[in-house]
Amino acid sequence: MRLHLHQIVDRWLNKGLLQKIAFVVVLACVVFLLSASIINIIFDKHLQHLGKPEVNQRFWQLYYYFADSGNQMSIGETAIKSASKEHANIPDASVISTLRWIGLIISTLGSIFLSGILISTITNSFERMADKWRAGFSYYKLKGHIVIIGSDQMVYGIVNQLCERTKESIVVMTSTDVEQMRNCLWAALKNKKDKNRIIVNYGQRDSTTYLDKINVAYAKEVYVLGDTSEFDDIESFHDSLNVRCLKLIAELRKATNTPGRIICHVLFNYKTTYHIFQYADLNPEITSQIDFHPFNFYDFWARKVLVVGNSKEDSIEYQPLDHTPITSTESERFVHFIIIGMSKMGQAMALQAAHIAHFPNYKKKKTKITLIDSNCKTEMNEFKQKCGELFKVSHSTFIDADAWLNAELNLPEGKEHIDKHEEYRFRKEFHIADEYKHLVPKGDPDENFIDIEWEFINGYDHNPIIQQRLEKYASDPDAVLTVAVCLNITHISLRSAMSLPKAYYEKEIPILVQQRKTSTMVATLNGNGFDENHKNNLLYKKLKPFGMVTDCYDVQMYSSMEICKRIGYVYDHFFTYGNLASLIDQVKADCIWDNTAVSKRWSNIFAAASIPTKLRCIGIKWNTNTPSKIEELTEEQVALLSEIEHNRWNVEELLLGYRPVHKDEDEIISADRTKKKEFRNRFIHYDIRPFSELKTDASGRKANEYDEVIVKSIPLIINYNIDKYGKS
Repeated sequence: MRLHLHQIVDRWLNKGLLQKIAFVVVLACVVFLLSASIINIIFDKHLQHLGKPEVNQRFWQLYYYFADSGNQMSIGETAIKSASKEHANIPDASVISTLRWIGLIISTLGSIFLSGILISTITNSFERMADKWRAGFSYYKLKGHIVIIGSDQMVYGIVNQLCERTKESIVVMTSTDVEQMRNCLWAALKNKKDKNRIIVNYGQRDSTTYLDKINVAYAKEVYVLGDTSEFDDIESFHDSLNVRCLKLIAELRKATNTPGRIICHVLFNYKTTYHIFQYADLNPEITSQIDFHPFNFYDFWARKVLVVGNSKEDSIEYQPLDHTPITSTESERFVHFIIIGMSKMGQAMALQAAHIAHFPNYKKKKTKITLIDSNCKTEMNEFKQKCGELFKVSHSTFIDADAWLNAELNLPEGKEHIDKHEEYRFRKEFHIADEYKHLVPKGDPDENFIDIEWEFINGYDHNPIIQQRLEKYASDPDAVLTVAVCLNITHISLRSAMSLPKAYYEKEIPILVQQRKTSTMVATLNGNGFDENHKNNLLYKKLKPFGMVTDCYDVQMYSSMEICKRIGYVYDHFFTYGNLASLIDQVKADCIWDNTAVSKRWSNIFAAASIPTKLRCIGIKWNTNTPSKIEELTEEQVALLSEIEHNRWNVEELLLGYRPVHKDEDEIISADRTKKKEFRNRFIHYDIRPFSELKTDASGRKANEYDEVIVKSIPLIINYNIDKYGKS
């Protein structure tokens, strides 16, 4: 029973301020009434000297001593004055002494329960409220707010962008040190006034209780980032917790019966996990409540650099891979993208380049992507496994520069270099797989119909063999070169970039350098912020930093999703009515998007990303930083870009996991075109083949018509976005 009473008292003492005050006041009243009653019974004759004989008057007199301990100093004088007024006998010294002891006891109890416990309760409650706020346990019933879940370092950039874009309250929930998080956020704010609408709460994102406390079900927009360093002894559980969080948000939203869906941006650390959501749809119970936007740090940075072309946070402009445009089918120029480091960032940059680097002269010169890494043997095999279908129909080369260098260092006496015919010991070429050779036109000297070729070089970039090859690449007058140094350690990445052959700086070849925290070091080298005359004299002026953890997510890139939706609308209109859309119904476009399979959504996203490159191929200087209206395309331009679009689409579908048909499957579909959809549902696509070999489908349309639809609709899509937003 004693333990149970103790638990009850503890629970009361840990409730709110009003409950605490009520508890102390009740306790003080009980103590006073109990003590006053006992004193009144025991010292009845003595108390008569304090005033009128009525009991209630005695209680009031005792209460005065209880409430104000200073009254006990005059207890003797009060008794004497009272006796004089009533013409009674003056109390003797022993009675006055007893009365003073009574006053001492009752005043002491009053000091303890009123001046002591009650006042300290109120004071401590305010202190506890402050401590509770500092620790992140002060939750507010907000609606229409923005929620960021997690303390990933990109949170600082996102908060600053949101503060510029919206006026809503921003709630950041983290399971790390809240006070430290809050201080860091406030320090990172561009406008210090914005800290008044930033709330930092403690919470676990896989807990319904904490998610409910921040009223996430009523939020306008949610960013599920997760906290850094979420590892146990075996693996990182970051991505699985983010998916769990997404599911809980959907459940909470559903319970509110609120119309509409919450926009949820969800970070995935691993490319494999991220890739899952390019294949498969989420559970309908989630998608009915959530407008799901997955993103990956490395993929997002690759898009910023190679598609968007800028980092607004640091005012950095990036040149496109085709910084010297390739506009003719007869051009000898070709894009050559050299990536040093097969890190997550390096692979993301390579894949993004594969999606957009498609040009009109592909029959003469293919885009070339070179990846250099000290562990390239292992990384290449893993990369090829992940993109298996693409490499079965692409040309790739593996060069073991380490083995080559070792052979050079151990030449027989009198021999200075390895003979040319011996170099092939360190090279291996891969061509189209036998099961797909039937797709290539007879007599075509190029067996690989994909317009991108790959080169993997095993060795450190300071290997003399690799340095020689880098010099050779820079000396090719037809190569449109870009270098991306994607090494995770800042100073090593910078060292590698600064150690490239001098020709790269003399020819002002764009060099991208991955930096983890800040761009300041590279900005010092490239003269960012200097006047143009001074900058032009700098050796490293073409160095561009990228990959900073605090400057990844660009909330303005969300508007590019509108372009993706319009691409979906254009396709749907063509499939439904058999002609091009002349206007775009945005409401219908949103509805179509909501009902589009996730793999097809990604197809539209990749198509949207390729638009700037396509326009440069026909001589239109257009980019996302300075969008402008474009005129209707000519028949020649449509024909050229349609072929480019199909080449891009081939790569896109292969990277999404589709494969071309085998010979027997080709024959089955050729005999019955209605089988095409059945095979496509099994991720086998009849149209993954050279543009010249495209065939009609069950509707009687030739597959190249679908490429023409998107190309002809580019002016409508782009101009609509500019009319609506003033930008793209």
